[in-house]
Amino acid sequence: MQINSDIRTLQKKLADIRNSRSGSSEEEITVLLDLAEILNATNPDEACNLVEQALSINQEHEVEILCARCYKIKGISYSCKGEYENALDYSLQALAIYEDIHDEIGISSTLNAIGIIYGKRKDHSNALKYYFQSLAIRENIGDKKGIAITTNNIANTYQDQEDSEKALEFIKRSLQSFTELDDDLGIATSCNNIGIILKYKGDFAAAKEQFIKAHEIFNRIEYTTGFAASCNNLGELLTNQGKFKQARHYLDQALETAKEADSKYSEICAYENLSKLCEETGDFRIALEYYRKFSDLSRKVFSEESTRNMIQLQIKFETEKKKKEAEIYKLRNIELQNEISERIHIEEELRKHQDQLEELINERTIELKSSYNKLERGFQGTIVLISKITELRDPYTSGHQIRVAKLASAIAREMGLPEEMIEAVHIASLVHDIGKINIPQEILSKPGILTDLEMKMIQIHPQTGYSILDEINFPWSIAEIVREHHEHVDGSGYPQGLKADEISIEARIICVADVMEAMSSHRPYRAVLGLKEAVEEITKNEGVLYDRDVVRACKKVICEKEFNFH
Repeated sequence: MQINSDIRTLQKKLADIRNSRSGSSEEEITVLLDLAEILNATNPDEACNLVEQALSINQEHEVEILCARCYKIKGISYSCKGEYENALDYSLQALAIYEDIHDEIGISSTLNAIGIIYGKRKDHSNALKYYFQSLAIRENIGDKKGIAITTNNIANTYQDQEDSEKALEFIKRSLQSFTELDDDLGIATSCNNIGIILKYKGDFAAAKEQFIKAHEIFNRIEYTTGFAASCNNLGELLTNQGKFKQARHYLDQALETAKEADSKYSEICAYENLSKLCEETGDFRIALEYYRKFSDLSRKVFSEESTRNMIQLQIKFETEKKKKEAEIYKLRNIELQNEISERIHIEEELRKHQDQLEELINERTIELKSSYNKLERGFQGTIVLISKITELRDPYTSGHQIRVAKLASAIAREMGLPEEMIEAVHIASLVHDIGKINIPQEILSKPGILTDLEMKMIQIHPQTGYSILDEINFPWSIAEIVREHHEHVDGSGYPQGLKADEISIEARIICVADVMEAMSSHRPYRAVLGLKEAVEEITKNEGVLYDRDVVRACKKVICEKEFNFH
């Protein structure tokens, strides 16, 4: 492939310069930056390293244009890594230098790079502002390659805003410029983007034609990343048209090519499209396998796995910290008891010290009570932290767990349960949806009806919640309660299909409270139903889905005691 060949050529050139020292420092810096520009797409960390080497060499000479280019490429590297604040900082430094030396090519290139950073942050307004500034300069100086690149970026931004007409206008300008330059890679990329826009507009025949053009060019120039993307696009389009055999051919090509090129994004797309294809053809077992691979790789690439591990470690750390504080409390209590005994003995011998002894005991008792209260608040804080972490993944249910905890505690109290069981209900309610941290964001916030496959993914969350919480040494069976909160008394629930008394009373209470809160709140797939409809639902399914005693207590709390969630 040409890109790999260019990398090898530059690496050899750099080695020759350093071994022979025949080249100038500026030449070495230029080669380092040329190599960094190519590596940005696949290895931004190494690109950053090369830029640092270039900056170090340039310190001796302080060539402004080279310094500006270093900052610009470093900004691109940080953008590729998703560190947009650093990317913007370095890009703006580069822009300032280019403007000082009146380098129009550098200015236009950096403006385009800043537009890309804002585009990745979904700040479309600022992205377009910088793109159009870049385009004006490039048109003025006749930079055809720059015009082609910038119009392509403008088209992508308009498409992100769902303005297909403007997107199509600018992508056609980009294609025209790449065609005049005889740039096969640019032509293929533009055709692929045109296909995406036409597919969005519903012109599937024209979209397919563009995808096939891109597919043929990418294949001819051996650009594997683009080839995999075009295969994915063709496979997805043909699946939607019901041409499953052809779709499978292209999606298998996409997956194979993505693995060979180590293109994780294309591999993720291939797994997702293969899962949808198998679902459409009724092969749900294989569809689930592909979906799991899609989900696993997505978490790996986008650091969700590492984020979840970090959260679990934080929970364990906080729990161990509280346990140690509890041990200290016990030791202090023992110490206090020994001290009291000793003082009593002294009091028997020296009654004149009684007032001093009582004062000391009172001070230590207050201190211990204060420590205990801090410990209690710290534990509650940890539980609230877990609850908030869950709701950050699902903004549509913000406050859901807190409201469920409020109603569930009221039901438990109405049923006359002991205070320790009421506390267990309260704590379990606050974390009952922690397992949703493992569900893809697009499923949690989907506005439409979930597919069978997506529903199966949702139904995993009680077991996932159990796995997260089981390692924490709670005073109650919180993990088991969380795992059972979607079980029904007739055995129709999940994940274990438990019946009646096989389900803990705490979980049966949370199940009813969960239904009441969910039906009384807005969801992306429906409007608010209200408390009246929620009461009708639990009444209709009393003894079938929901425990009779729990339903009766809930109705008393809602209807007679005028409970509200606010």
